Amino acid sequence: MIKNQVYVLILFMFWIVVSSWFYVAEIKEVYPNHFSLSKTKHPIFFKYSDSEVQLGNEYSSFKDFTLEKLESTNRLLIIGNYTSDEHNNTSHPNLGIARAINASKLFQNLEKSQIQMVSQLKDSMYNLKFKKFKWLDAIDFRVLTNNSFLEESVEGAKLYLNQDLYHPKIQAYLKYIAIENLDNQFSLIEITNLSSDSIPFKSIFIKDQLLSNGIDSSQISILPMLLDSTQNPYLEIYIKKSQSDEY
Repeated sequence: MIKNQVYVLILFMFWIVVSSWFYVAEIKEVYPNHFSLSKTKHPIFFKYSDSEVQLGNEYSSFKDFTLEKLESTNRLLIIGNYTSDEHNNTSHPNLGIARAINASKLFQNLEKSQIQMVSQLKDSMYNLKFKKFKWLDAIDFRVLTNNSFLEESVEGAKLYLNQDLYHPKIQAYLKYIAIENLDNQFSLIEITNLSSDSIPFKSIFIKDQLLSNGIDSSQISILPMLLDSTQNPYLEIYIKKSQSDEY
């Protein structure tokens, strides 16, 4: 009887050892935890309802790549995403701003004037995804171009009209904003130093380019031209996105 109990105990201990090994070596490798997955997938990420920055495995290479694109006249836009269901335990208006501010501290070698931060409220589907995975990147980075023909901002861009509108860089920019804003609204306004009764040919051209890149005509409005004799001609492109707050 005692021998049988000993055998049962030995078998039980053996089962514990084998099952533990199988869980660590096989199951966890096939189904790693969400934090480990996020470290592999995202260079920078956050926990649900938290603003503390977590660094992924590719953070260093991501930062180097971002700084390479950031020329002296350009700015870095940091967009902190958040959802209305998250608990904001920070002193900031929302978690998006808190996340953007904390992420900006990773770029301390940049001047404050080179960094712009905004928050963006995401929808319920994003919230469900965030809650499911527990950890998510929840941050977007964009380099805002500022050169002789283009000055990007959070709201859109100023397109200076001293360049041929068929210039490859302008065409590339229009294609880019069309791809990135397929569901958003565009407003075009031409600022000219000519007579105010001129026809807004440049706005019409930009609209046609956006249409050819997949934007529907109902998403584009051309506003009346503005006369400003003190300015070189330029065209403002305003992009109305989902709710966001600038900091």
